[in-house]
Amino acid sequence: MKHVSLYLQLTLIILLSFGVTANGYTRNKTTEIASDFDKIGWKVGIQSYTFTRYSLFDAIDAAADLGLKYVEATIWQTIERGKEERFNPWQISEETKQKIKNKCKEKGVTLTSFYCRPSKEDAENGQTEKLFQFCKEWKMALTTDPVRIASGPGSMDFYDKLCQKYGVYMFLTNHPKAHGSPYWNPEDVLADCKDRSKYIGASVDVGHFMRDGTNVYEVVKRYTDAGRMYHFHFRDVDRCDKNGKDVTLGEGAAQIKELLTYLNRKGATPIIVFEYERDQDEPLKYITPGVVYLRQLSKELLKNKQADNNNKPIKLWARNASTKGGLNICDKDKDTLATIHGWNNTEQQISWKTFLKKGNYTVCLKYSEPYQGSAITVTAGQQQFATLIQPTAGWNEYHEKNLGVIRVPTTGETNISLQGIQLSLVKDEKGKLVHKEALPDIQYLSLIPTKEKSVSSPINILQEFKGKPIFNGKTFKGWTGNNGKESMKWFRIEEDAIIGGNTEMEIPQNEFLRSDREYGNFELRLKFKINCADDSYNAGIQFRSQPQTEKGKEHEMIGYQADIISWKKGALYDEQRRWDFLGNPLAKNPTYNAREWNSYIIRCEGPRVRIWLNGIQTLDYFEPFVDTPHPDVQIGRIPQIGYIALQIHEGKACEALYKDITIEEL
Repeated sequence: MKHVSLYLQLTLIILLSFGVTANGYTRNKTTEIASDFDKIGWKVGIQSYTFTRYSLFDAIDAAADLGLKYVEATIWQTIERGKEERFNPWQISEETKQKIKNKCKEKGVTLTSFYCRPSKEDAENGQTEKLFQFCKEWKMALTTDPVRIASGPGSMDFYDKLCQKYGVYMFLTNHPKAHGSPYWNPEDVLADCKDRSKYIGASVDVGHFMRDGTNVYEVVKRYTDAGRMYHFHFRDVDRCDKNGKDVTLGEGAAQIKELLTYLNRKGATPIIVFEYERDQDEPLKYITPGVVYLRQLSKELLKNKQADNNNKPIKLWARNASTKGGLNICDKDKDTLATIHGWNNTEQQISWKTFLKKGNYTVCLKYSEPYQGSAITVTAGQQQFATLIQPTAGWNEYHEKNLGVIRVPTTGETNISLQGIQLSLVKDEKGKLVHKEALPDIQYLSLIPTKEKSVSSPINILQEFKGKPIFNGKTFKGWTGNNGKESMKWFRIEEDAIIGGNTEMEIPQNEFLRSDREYGNFELRLKFKINCADDSYNAGIQFRSQPQTEKGKEHEMIGYQADIISWKKGALYDEQRRWDFLGNPLAKNPTYNAREWNSYIIRCEGPRVRIWLNGIQTLDYFEPFVDTPHPDVQIGRIPQIGYIALQIHEGKACEALYKDITIEEL
């Protein structure tokens, strides 16, 4: 079999090792295919609910057969087939306890955790404390999702005190939103972990999150960055919506390899227990090949880690940085305790020079920043990426967090720089969130050699444009009036340009001509000019936008707009949504003649939006509310796909002309 891949060899071995129990599911004979997990620090096991049609002992047998050392028990589960007694911490007999302990010892399996949802009544009558005593006796963590209560028995403060009293870890897990789960929203998990003891952490049920339409990879990153990623109910799912079905690891949409790679890089080692709810008559149908997949992945990650360990991280300390724009290096005489302070505008810059070998580097930053929404660019030579800064607990709470992977194309001395592109969010006098607060305080930046894919791109990215026309200069093919024929009355084509508006009459309401299809990641280029009696003109280019559906507003569009307005040039406005300009301008109100042709470049890559006006970059915006919903529930998450549209604004007689409209999808 030397010419057959290891994955295939293992799969064949397992298939040849199947046996059938006297009364039940197809079982593996002992293969111990999971024997390498200890080397990478993974605690991989089985959630006994997968064996809900059988028993806890069947789950223990299956784990041992696969070489897994851990099982998570479930409340009320049958302990042994043919016996009535169930796993219940409040009623279990001493004799049964000993039988379970003997079974675990015989099979080399540990009950690592236990799923149970205690009620408020349990908290009030002392039953919850008995549950914690039980967990302490068994040295188990508690996986749970209790109803969220603000104070008193059953509150998170109540649980935290019990965790600390008994030394028991508690993992807050998610169930479906439709079932009324207290923790379907990751924000609630993070809120209940914040400022709690180390014993309170997060559990990710991959299947439930995906069927709620939540990006599991992003949730895992956030939990990990917060230092609270403790536990998984693990599986893969074929799609991220309510119709998603369980599939074998690596065959679905859960980005299993990416999230485990991320955890490994961060040194996080959460408990991983397989839990499948599909085909429960055959509970090993997905688990067995899943264990094979994990073993292969663990070998790959170990190999990469060993290669990375040959190259020590390069730390660039605050005390050695060059700064411009009035930044302060505080406590410079205190060596590694020095910090860069006072970063509060987009003109300030922090930089270092260091020798780097050609290759990719993971960029980590140790910083403090208690506010949400700030963003920076990281530049190494001619490569750059942008990233959102995740908030820390306070200005005195410094955390090291992974920002991304950057490519260094040549060996030699390299300039590494950090530039702020938007300040963190704070409410203004009207209660709106605006980017006016600050950027992080910095202790150090580290560069770690890696084989992971780079997220950076060349600084001169505009030179690589390969766009195609989406307006042919003659007809409206590919375009439609946002409000049908009513909108089309305000648009015409002359001399290869689309003209919106009229210089002979006032325009009663905003009108838009939009593309027939949506665009997500792209670079859009066009030219515009204005015919207006004075300088009080108003127009713009919508993108990642949707038609307004509210009755009476069908002519409007909702979404980003690159504004064409006399007093705010090259700005990004959020039309019909946040009703405000976004981000912080990079160029101070650049001058141009609106009555002559001007060029706009709009580049969207994931949450990052950049705008150039006549070749000058005016904005670099990183959307904070893609994975995290906006505090205003009417706004929610900001979509990253939508229509492109050309606007003429309501008001005085005016014309906006658009031509040479080309786009490259990224």
